[in-house]
Amino acid sequence: MYLSPDFDASDFLTKHWQQTPLVLRQLLPGFSDFLDEHDLAGLSEDDDVDSRIIQYLEQQWRVTSGPFDDFEPLCRGQWTLLVQGVDRYLDEASDLMRAFDFIPYWRMDDLMVSFANAGGSVGPHLDQYDVFLIQGKGQRHWRVGKPGHHKAIFPHPQLSQIAPFDACIDVVLNPGDVLYIPPGWPHEGIALNDCLTYSVGFRAPDQQALLNVLPDMLGESSSTRFSDPGRLPAAKPGVVSNAELVKLKDLLKRALDSDNCDEALLRFLSDQHLPDAIPDHMVDASEIEMLLAEGATLVPAPGCRPLYQPAAHMLTFYINGEKFACEQPFVDIMMQCIEGTPISAQMLNVASVEKNCTFFGLLANLINKGYWAIK
Repeated sequence: MYLSPDFDASDFLTKHWQQTPLVLRQLLPGFSDFLDEHDLAGLSEDDDVDSRIIQYLEQQWRVTSGPFDDFEPLCRGQWTLLVQGVDRYLDEASDLMRAFDFIPYWRMDDLMVSFANAGGSVGPHLDQYDVFLIQGKGQRHWRVGKPGHHKAIFPHPQLSQIAPFDACIDVVLNPGDVLYIPPGWPHEGIALNDCLTYSVGFRAPDQQALLNVLPDMLGESSSTRFSDPGRLPAAKPGVVSNAELVKLKDLLKRALDSDNCDEALLRFLSDQHLPDAIPDHMVDASEIEMLLAEGATLVPAPGCRPLYQPAAHMLTFYINGEKFACEQPFVDIMMQCIEGTPISAQMLNVASVEKNCTFFGLLANLINKGYWAIK
């Protein structure tokens, strides 16, 4: 999945990312849907898939959460089927996310795919995250307003909208067109006919989410306790002095500066809520060697976007909150695979047999956890 050669990622990031919305005509030239509404409906029948249908029927908004087993009563009036995390289930959806890898993996959330009939919409609303809205089949009319005070409206307990707004962008998207919207910019999309929209969403953890990492980085052995030797008698025992507050905050700062904090953050950022995809047949190192010799290739499973920090002799990477290590001479190979290049036998013929076995064991572990796939 390739973006238009006319697209300048550096220019976009400088002028628009988290700043202003932008219509990108034919950012995905020749874009072709890799699923249709029936495939999307099939995904929404799965218990593990987050989905919902939003209807506007008889002047009322209705929201029904999946999984679904009977669509007939829900596909009346003007309606939209939305399915989250499609990149975790389909290779093509995962590839579409990777087309936007000029933004790092840890900022990526998931790919939501929606199908709407003519007039289908979720109403005017605000998002607190960046999103690229890719038009598949059909057409959708988008209006985007400016940030400001927008009155919240709840026409249904599960549906947050805002009051009507003045548009600064008013546009119809065709297949392959993309609309980028930064956080806080009000927008509304209405299907002009049966259409598919692919929403590449990003995440930006807030302070509360980051503070929730603290328990994971402060175990019994690594936690430093407050101490105050040489304390003077308290004249007023109810007082907490500014110096004591400074000392307490310094304890927190020292924890944040520790290696334990770095690892806890990397585990947190790598948690993509990947589905439980443990294979029916577990493989071992010898099977991996045999499969590669027979021409198979190994790639990350759909939706799997590992995170790592560069290192000279050892690659430590994180998937779904788990930590893995890869040693030389396979660091470059693993980094290439993380970036999307399949691992093949040709890539491994320079390494020793003994070290090959260690690497094959790592690959077998990744496959058995459902994080890597055999092609």
